[in-house]
Amino acid sequence: MMKVIILLGIVALLAGCNSIQKDEFVITGTISSYPKEILICAYQKDGNFVLDTIRVENGKLSYRKKLQEPIVASLVSRDPHNIIPSGMGVVPGPSVTLFMEPGTKLEISMDNTRWPELQWKGGAWNNDLMKLYVKTLPLEYEMFELLHRSYASGITEDEQVALGEQRMALAEKEKEEKISFIKGNPSSYAAMYFLNGMRNDFTLKDYVAIFATFDQSLREMPLGKEMQGAIDIALRTEVGATAPNFEKVDKEGNTIRLSDYRGKYVLLDFWGSWCGPCRDSHPHLKKVEAKYRDKGLVVINIATENGSKAREMWLQAIEEDGMTWTQILNNEGKDKCDVVKDYAITAFPTKVLIDDKGKIVVRAVGESEPIDAKLQEVFGE
Repeated sequence: MMKVIILLGIVALLAGCNSIQKDEFVITGTISSYPKEILICAYQKDGNFVLDTIRVENGKLSYRKKLQEPIVASLVSRDPHNIIPSGMGVVPGPSVTLFMEPGTKLEISMDNTRWPELQWKGGAWNNDLMKLYVKTLPLEYEMFELLHRSYASGITEDEQVALGEQRMALAEKEKEEKISFIKGNPSSYAAMYFLNGMRNDFTLKDYVAIFATFDQSLREMPLGKEMQGAIDIALRTEVGATAPNFEKVDKEGNTIRLSDYRGKYVLLDFWGSWCGPCRDSHPHLKKVEAKYRDKGLVVINIATENGSKAREMWLQAIEEDGMTWTQILNNEGKDKCDVVKDYAITAFPTKVLIDDKGKIVVRAVGESEPIDAKLQEVFGE
């Protein structure tokens, strides 16, 4: 009788270890050829960036986390082969997005030599993701291998260009797979999540139309409401709309109101010191400002910076780029007036041209040609 009781107790204990509480998220599974003892599960919570450890023991994964609500996280490798040394820093390898759903267990199977390729099952949202990952993760692997080769010593410039073109072709294929997944899964939270991250890959009209196809229950979730809010703002700041007024303080402490420039054309340049394409566009912007300033064009740069040295980095970049016109740091006074949000800026650089009646006449992401063409049309050579 005592043996039976002990056996039942052991069974109950094992069952308790393997069970999943409704407020828990669990990762199990295997990873082969992995040289480290942990993987990283990275996510944001309450405004803080969290790095949790997933234990790897003899190739077996173990992780448990108490959760009150779903969290979007990234699976990150600690294998040195999955990063690329570059100068004094590194180029990080690909990570894998996952959904930490309370009350679910995610079972992963992967071969580290093919990182980030994997198979998994567990939870409706992650199961949906797997439908996409079976097509895109092999592409991610190929792209990172090509990137590895482009950093090899002794590689020629022509070889680097060729490798870059191959990577671009794979990236385009990956984007097509994501768009197909988004359009083909209107009942999937995962599809709506990816749509949210691909705003700049669609015209606003197409983006709105695709979002409208998602189940109402998804659109009423916090992410869906956030996306709807962003759409509402974007529709109010499209070409033809009246430009939202703003009041900010420039780097000299002067109050800048958009409404004070009615009667002039105003070019807003949304940028950041950390943004290479933004900085690359500034020599041309200097020429544009000098060419049209006496004809009725006002240029206002609106920067977004990160970290505790935001203002310092901003001022340094202004000096380095030789920009002598109105400069605004959106971070300052953002709680009262967030120009980036009010103008639905989702990529940098973005330039917005406003006419003398206060209407938006051009929005250009990345490129300057549409702005140049309109200014030439308005002011002539």
